[in-house]
Amino acid sequence: MKKIGGKLKPFAIPILFFLLVFSILTNQNLQIELELPAEGWSRSLSLDAGNSGEVKPVFIQENSQQHVYVPKENEVLSFTVNSDLEVKNKKTTPISIPSPQNFWAKENQFVYVKNKQLINFDGNKENLLDDEVFGMDANQEKIIYFKEHEILSLEPGTWNIKTIDKVKERLEAVVLNETSQSFLASGVITGDTKKAKAVFYQFKDSSYKKHEVINKEELLTQNHFGFYFIEKGLDITIYYSLFQNASGGKSYYIFKGTNQLDSGEKWTFNKMTFQDKNGIKLENPKHLQYGVDENNQAKVLFTTRAMKSHEKEAVNVYEAYQKGDVWLTERRSTTNNGSLHAHWIDERSMVWMNMISQKEFTFSGASSNPDIIEKSLVKTKEDYKQAISTTILTLFQGLVLAMSALFWITPAVLFALLVYLVKISLIEGEDKRVMFTILALYLGVQLIFIQKLFNEHYYYFAPDFLTFSGSSVIIPLVLSVLSGVAVMFGKKKDWSMIVSICYFVVVNITFLSLTVGPYMF
Repeated sequence: MKKIGGKLKPFAIPILFFLLVFSILTNQNLQIELELPAEGWSRSLSLDAGNSGEVKPVFIQENSQQHVYVPKENEVLSFTVNSDLEVKNKKTTPISIPSPQNFWAKENQFVYVKNKQLINFDGNKENLLDDEVFGMDANQEKIIYFKEHEILSLEPGTWNIKTIDKVKERLEAVVLNETSQSFLASGVITGDTKKAKAVFYQFKDSSYKKHEVINKEELLTQNHFGFYFIEKGLDITIYYSLFQNASGGKSYYIFKGTNQLDSGEKWTFNKMTFQDKNGIKLENPKHLQYGVDENNQAKVLFTTRAMKSHEKEAVNVYEAYQKGDVWLTERRSTTNNGSLHAHWIDERSMVWMNMISQKEFTFSGASSNPDIIEKSLVKTKEDYKQAISTTILTLFQGLVLAMSALFWITPAVLFALLVYLVKISLIEGEDKRVMFTILALYLGVQLIFIQKLFNEHYYYFAPDFLTFSGSSVIIPLVLSVLSGVAVMFGKKKDWSMIVSICYFVVVNITFLSLTVGPYMF
């Protein structure tokens, strides 16, 4: 046992130091995992709603809760979720609805498009309503669907079909909101050039009146999509997404325009700029949901990839309100993987789909309810898993510093080689002057070179206890002393001066790589 203890003695202090750093970093990363996404909002909580693939759910507001319908391979999962993030009334209906698409649902009845056929499932069987159908949208009172150049309405319950308009453009989408029978239709006109066209159909006096919104040339690399409108009497606010594929890079932008119907003024759309509290712009917003809060102020819910902490980024859910020329955002989710299709339950709660594996999603939610905030702060296995994996990744990043150490070692190695060639007896006799000169060269060059690595990047990412005044000098000196202690404790009797110096250098570089290395690159 003594032999084994003697063999392990040189590794004792480095191992203890590693465990200490690992514990501190893991605890620090665990605290980051436990941080709230924004003041007054809970961390993300998993809902007991089951799993699905990457599909587009349909949300229907019912009595201060959301009824959620989730298309799966050969069935539709449905459940209700309230502002306390409680899932109830789970059931499945054995029908196949292709996703992503909008569909109409009420109790056990559905209307959807499959294989260019408009289908009504009455609770028992599928009934064909129309064919050559390209898409649809619906609220509880109205179903609007379209063929290549024709827009039609379908009355729920009676299933009466009525043609609303026949158009020149090739239709791509129709859009309703939850409260209006008005709708917006978008399409493209192809010829010598490609044109994007959008028309607002105002429902008034039991009929529709057309208002052209967009009729402009669209590049082959562009696509206007994701239209949505908010109607307040004659005042209409319209949002749309613009996809652009340029030089292999895919970009998404959101535009907003407000106009008064029958005013005669042309529609003007301005790009929305999303910005967090630190002034950092959030790019490529996707899966947008628009709404109006209790103060009648417009709000937007979307997902995008952005930093969720100093060291980690993820596709999270953000809520935005307009302030001047920008939309100020606050993060609402704390999940580590992809989030999509976020939706408000009410003013204080929301849900979204959260990726748990490459092809599997579940539902998560967040709330401003104090009880749910408290519940969300309970540590979970996932929190520990994420904290430990982040620590391991961080420590691996610190190894980059070890490669930089070649510059510090070189002068000391050259001096030792020169002494060995000129007067080998000084090394064989373990002359203290040689040892101290080698160490002075190594530490002196290290102290000079490492100053450049204590830069803005380091002081931004490193924790407060490593960023005090004079840290660029004090930390290397303290770690040098600790490395010397490791030599005195771990040194074996048969070690030569050169072996002891090499041990010191290796331990010192390891200590630096573990302590400050993760924050320097």
